[in-house]
Amino acid sequence: MKDKYDITNAELEIMQILWDNGACGLTEVLLELDKTKKRNKNTVKTLIYRLVDKGSIVSQKNSMQDAVYLPTINERDYLAKANKSFLNNIYKGNIKKLLLNFVEDETVSKEELQNLVNLLESEEE
Repeated sequence: MKDKYDITNAELEIMQILWDNGACGLTEVLLELDKTKKRNKNTVKTLIYRLVDKGSIVSQKNSMQDAVYLPTINERDYLAKANKSFLNNIYKGNIKKLLLNFVEDETVSKEELQNLVNLLESEEE
């Protein structure tokens, strides 16, 4: 069986639309996607069918449209799995290396770093 969390980058664009907007039909998905780049309708339909097949979204008939699509996984759960996978694949599970990379490359500002420290300190209490 396919993993409903195994989502390609192209499929992720559709998932983000559904997470942000709730139930959407094909037309709404296409309109949202077209805000950044024109997409082929048949390609988008194929991506939606793949997401349905994986169980990442469900299709429901609606009296006003042919179908609307709803996510079966929430964004937070998806991000948690994706983050864990990224950490394991790229940094062999070593979060210290990940954080040091962001700090050394100045990807994280001093303010963001201080916010992270404050957050960690508040979690300890």
